[in-house]
Amino acid sequence: MPPFTISSLETDDIPDVVRMIHELTAFHNDTGTASIETVTRDTAGPNPWWHVFVAVLDGQLIGYMVLLPLSKVADGSRGIDINHLYLRDGHRGAGVGRAFIETAAHFAAANASSYLHIATAAENTAAQNAYLACGFEARPDPGGPRFRMAI
Repeated sequence: MPPFTISSLETDDIPDVVRMIHELTAFHNDTGTASIETVTRDTAGPNPWWHVFVAVLDGQLIGYMVLLPLSKVADGSRGIDINHLYLRDGHRGAGVGRAFIETAAHFAAANASSYLHIATAAENTAAQNAYLACGFEARPDPGGPRFRMAI
């Protein structure tokens, strides 16, 4: 695979990210209702709700990652939830997901966070294996597979 780049979301990327959000929800047999308006609302302005990174190959978006802040109030720790990590067909297994996770770890450290969190569907064993291979530890949770990485 030729080199890809990871960068922060640009306004022009939003329509393609919305399409990928719908692709991901369809993969999970769900219907996404995200729109250009809701993604713009949550990613733009002086206090964005989400931080989004995109992977680009030959000028085309091939994946995206949405990061959300977490906090453990009782002990004062901060974390980052990798809420969405999606790669289009044909781009999995080529190091893009690992690069996204490394980007998330750098983002977390730069934002005084001590851990990353990610979850997946129980049947998505490929993602579970990838998270473990990237250094996440499995966390028991009756709601489904959850993983945590100390930063």
